[in-house]
Amino acid sequence: MAITKVFAIRSRFEKTVQYAANEEKTSLSGMIEYAVNPDKTEKRLFESCLNCVSVENAARDMERTKRRYNKTGGIQGYHIIQSFQPGEITPEQTHAIGVEFARRLFGERFEIVVGTHLDKHHLHNHIAVNSVSFLDGRKLRCNMKTYFKEIQKVSDDLCREYGLSVILPKGKGKSHQEWQAAKSKQPTIREQIRRDIDDIVGQSLNFTTFLDGLRKAGYQIHAGNRKHTAVKPPYGKGFIRLDSLGENYTDGAIEQRILSQHCWSKPKKPPVPRRYVCKGHLKKYPKAHGFRALYFRYVYLLRGAVKGRGSKKVSRYLWEDTIRFEQYLKQHRFLCEHHIDTASDLQNTKHTLTERLEVALLERKPLYEERRRADETQKQVLSQEISTRTAQIKSLRRELRLCAQIEADAERVQTRVHEATLIQKEERYHESRQRSRRADDARSHPDFRSGGKVGGAGCEEPCGSVSSTGQREPETARQDPHERPASQR
Repeated sequence: MAITKVFAIRSRFEKTVQYAANEEKTSLSGMIEYAVNPDKTEKRLFESCLNCVSVENAARDMERTKRRYNKTGGIQGYHIIQSFQPGEITPEQTHAIGVEFARRLFGERFEIVVGTHLDKHHLHNHIAVNSVSFLDGRKLRCNMKTYFKEIQKVSDDLCREYGLSVILPKGKGKSHQEWQAAKSKQPTIREQIRRDIDDIVGQSLNFTTFLDGLRKAGYQIHAGNRKHTAVKPPYGKGFIRLDSLGENYTDGAIEQRILSQHCWSKPKKPPVPRRYVCKGHLKKYPKAHGFRALYFRYVYLLRGAVKGRGSKKVSRYLWEDTIRFEQYLKQHRFLCEHHIDTASDLQNTKHTLTERLEVALLERKPLYEERRRADETQKQVLSQEISTRTAQIKSLRRELRLCAQIEADAERVQTRVHEATLIQKEERYHESRQRSRRADDARSHPDFRSGGKVGGAGCEEPCGSVSSTGQREPETARQDPHERPASQR
């Protein structure tokens, strides 16, 4: 099993070549702990070069090639590391695989140095490749396509030839943005799309009604004659294919999920009672106004959207800003800490922070000159004082940046809070209309299963009409006057 890494060298390529051919790391007796007697053991170097005179002159040959074709700028070369599983391979095999690996990839056109390092528990090859071809002067371009289709493929083929294990890929990996968001526990657009799809799938009867539900939620859809269905959320900038969201979100998987669900047969679970514990004492705090109240409301709405507890329409409307939730939370804490309610309060705070920053910079500047002239004991004291002033300066600059962010975001936050409030009012209005409509339908339609009961319990409609005296009228009294008697029919 071999793992490969590729690094582009943009400066001092000579150091990479020297590192790959480091005698202390390539000799069997230099760094191996189980050597019996390193002082008497003969050094066996695992170093090779391709298209160069020798390993010692490899960097000079590569530099000469660059000057010959006048391509001394840009990427100087590539540093490839090929690592093997501990205990799976010998040093001789490791070096042989590294040389063959370099020869198959770059041996016909580029100058290469291969060094096998034995200073780690896992054996690994360091391969330095010149970026300019000695044959025609063309530059080597390594990107993700080259890595997966050529570099990793050749390494896996050599591992199979030598009977070594190979890592098999498990589906498609995450993008760097998704990985970073998952690491910092921040929401992503794809995560919200998956959440919306899961909600709409539970309310759909087939794939057509599922697409209609997405359109009602504000999505734009590319479907029909296309091979893959793509959607664009109201808070997104481009279309995203459903099959790129995961195995459960392809067209076939969504259709199968819709057909396999039987919501009507599932028993309803009783709601779990919540218990709340109040710690401390209930203290009346003054009501917030201005910026503090505005940001408190906005952070509350964003938190509900991030955790999926708020209104669905409001969450979709605010989803674009949930990615910046931590930033808005820092702004809210800054406003509360400095008691900022108006724009004038913000300007006064900004002016105060600026003055404190200037004073801190002026106080730190002479300390550097004193440290240069002081002795060793005094230098440590001055260094500690400089570190304290530097931390204070960083904190002041951070707070000034928060002031600038609040000035830039205040108008947007006010607009978003106003729109979210209107959306909530509209939802409450429609919900109350639906409740009243359901209540009217229940009163206007009798329940025939209860034996003809219309009103309250025990009220049964009599079979015949009742007169004012309480006596039942004869059946003939209720006949149609235009209808002939039964004797004349």
